[in-house]
Amino acid sequence: MKRTSMILATALVAFLLFPAIAEAAFAKTGTSGAQFLKIGIGSRGVAMGGAFVATADDPSAAYWNPGALVRVPGTQFQFSGTQLYADILYGSGIVTHELAGVGTVALQFGLLTSGDMYRTTVENPNGDETFTCSDMVVGLSFGRMLTDRFSAGLTAKYVREAWDDVSAGGIAIDLGTLYDTGFKTLRIGMSIQNFGPELTPSGEAQDWYSGSDSTSSYEPYAMPMNFRIGLAMDVVDQGPHQVTVEVDGVHPADNVEQVNIGAEYWYNNMIALRGGYRVNTDEEGLSAGAGFRVPMGEKALTLDYAYQDFNRLEMVHRASLGFAF
Repeated sequence: MKRTSMILATALVAFLLFPAIAEAAFAKTGTSGAQFLKIGIGSRGVAMGGAFVATADDPSAAYWNPGALVRVPGTQFQFSGTQLYADILYGSGIVTHELAGVGTVALQFGLLTSGDMYRTTVENPNGDETFTCSDMVVGLSFGRMLTDRFSAGLTAKYVREAWDDVSAGGIAIDLGTLYDTGFKTLRIGMSIQNFGPELTPSGEAQDWYSGSDSTSSYEPYAMPMNFRIGLAMDVVDQGPHQVTVEVDGVHPADNVEQVNIGAEYWYNNMIALRGGYRVNTDEEGLSAGAGFRVPMGEKALTLDYAYQDFNRLEMVHRASLGFAF
């Protein structure tokens, strides 16, 4: 009991400190690359405002918190598609498999494409040729129970970015834990994402100084490391009704601290409504979504949708299709 109280006190103190830290800190925007790694995978977590590190119990746990993979039973598939602003498309897929008595493994991939963009130069600022940018991530995850209430997980992934004929690639690690406090249904989740060395683009860059050009090597850049801690609880679990509420604190290496708040309502474990809000972000704010689970004997088909309001940017829509057996 003492151990549980200590963990709860530490988590609560961290949440209380987040607003003060966020107020005092300054945004380090532009200090890291591979920004596509921040795009949430799966519609459930996104619809809940990104507050999902202690709630995840579907294949998207491989992204949000590999320590929560132990909550994903059997074998499951999930595919997601996201229509971002400026015609940017992001697709992802995850497959998970439970190894009885060992743990749960997951294989994930994500692919982003920018579509055609005009190549502009000093001589031709309007551009008459086009090029594309693309990003890719492939990861292998493993999570297992370490005690009857505590689980941990790890993801090793290869990250690659390409801009026309220039590219950069490297390895990154995600770490996650999940602790069931034993107090009602209160859970504490934590994860560290995108921990790894800097990426260095290949080739040479063309510089322009006072009417003459020259070439130089590209400078390396950091990956967008991110730390999350979240508290989740099923505040209603009566008959066909279940309501889960979660609050996450987020500490990105290249921005100020943020707070994500989300809730999910299930009716008869078949129809879901979700909503969330992100506090202290530049453009992101309100999010919402819905989901359907269709039983098919011992199998189940899931359909999820999420909407995000990006303020001055376009609205972002995404959909996920899952299959469990």
